[in-house]
Amino acid sequence: MKFNECEQRFKAIFSLTSAATKIIDHNLTIIEVNDALVDLLGYEKSEICGTKIMEYACEEFKVEWKDLQEAMWVHGKPNFKLDVCLKKKDGALVWVHITTILFTESGTRYAYTVLDDFTYLKDFEESQKRLNMSLKYSNMAIWELDLDSDKIIHTGDFARILGCSEDSDGLQKSDLVNSFIEGDDQALVLLLDAINETRQLEFSGRVVSQGTDSKWVKLQAKLNVGPNQSRVLMGTAQDISKEKKADRYKDDFISIASHELKTPVTVLSGTLQLMGRMFPKEDTRLSKLIAQANQSMRKINDLIGALLNASKMAEGQLHLKVSTFNIAQAVEECCVNIDREGKHQLIVEGDKKLEIRADFERIQQVIVNFVNNAIKYAPNARDIRVRATDEGEKIRVAVIDSGPGIDPEKSEHLFDRYYRVDAEGSQYSGLGLGLYISSEIIKKHNGEIGVYSKLGEGSEFWFTIPK
Repeated sequence: MKFNECEQRFKAIFSLTSAATKIIDHNLTIIEVNDALVDLLGYEKSEICGTKIMEYACEEFKVEWKDLQEAMWVHGKPNFKLDVCLKKKDGALVWVHITTILFTESGTRYAYTVLDDFTYLKDFEESQKRLNMSLKYSNMAIWELDLDSDKIIHTGDFARILGCSEDSDGLQKSDLVNSFIEGDDQALVLLLDAINETRQLEFSGRVVSQGTDSKWVKLQAKLNVGPNQSRVLMGTAQDISKEKKADRYKDDFISIASHELKTPVTVLSGTLQLMGRMFPKEDTRLSKLIAQANQSMRKINDLIGALLNASKMAEGQLHLKVSTFNIAQAVEECCVNIDREGKHQLIVEGDKKLEIRADFERIQQVIVNFVNNAIKYAPNARDIRVRATDEGEKIRVAVIDSGPGIDPEKSEHLFDRYYRVDAEGSQYSGLGLGLYISSEIIKKHNGEIGVYSKLGEGSEFWFTIPK
């Protein structure tokens, strides 16, 4: 009676357990399986019973599995464990921990096997390997900063990239900040202090490794909610020294080339002006050619000016001449000759009496860049609006068009150096420096710059200047 009760309990447990389970006989034939094993392999119970488990094994595991089976059934090994890969009915692979135990019932030997699915863990390990490989070759590391405890969790290369040593207590927020040279460290502190408002961090600065020159490190992170509602900054750290060096070489070349071009271009420009005065205007064909040459010369001068400005800004040599002026008058003055073909109408909105304290020529340069971009990328939008508003502690200026808009993935890079938008496959002339220069000018004024754009609904380029 007790034996029957035990047998019934065993069958109930065998059937209902969530672990995939099977029983085989001495011929290694499966004689019983539970529902979990049916779900694991994707076959019907009737399809599995009567087969041999080795039929489902991937080829590379069969030899080891057969050796263990032989050790159990021939040499009396009471149990064994093995990790193997099985093929499901649909062809998918599943990784399992196999534990097999030998037992005897009514003089007959059987084996009881539990198959524990760890495919998710295997997938995670493979993903981790790929991630670590990617991080290694990109010279990048992942880090998390708990803003409540100041503790940092990170991948192995994080400390190496920052050039700091990690003690037994791990890295702290102070270690991160102190890794950067004087000046850059304070800039990072300001960004971290404002993280609750900005919700993200993007920072590039110089660190000094022991016995080596300084190198550039880029930090990118976003604010998330961690365990116990803690504030956690999660992101990446990357050594960008090679990129910075390449930019430096490019800037040096551009600066030298621009300066070398300036003299012959000035001579050529003077020659064209002299030709314009020497030849009679009645010669319409020659006058037209001279006008076209002068127009091309102005474009060359603008390009050289942009390159020289970009070089100055990259070297921190941008100097401001601050004065107080009427923003509406500045807009009308600098934009009067922008649209020479008359296809667009410039509308000045907002407070036309509003005054701003800034570098007059530099602010005009920003506005011209914004308006030129509106003309270039929204050629079918006739109205271009320039709006100046008083926002209390700052003045806001925006240039608004009703063009095709900008893809959000592209808009976040618009103020990067040499970045140019390729709208609907169209190629536009230019070096991609206008918005970068505008951004540097506004930053020098301690202001902010940005763009609001939605595909099909136009764009609004804006900047603010503190009063």
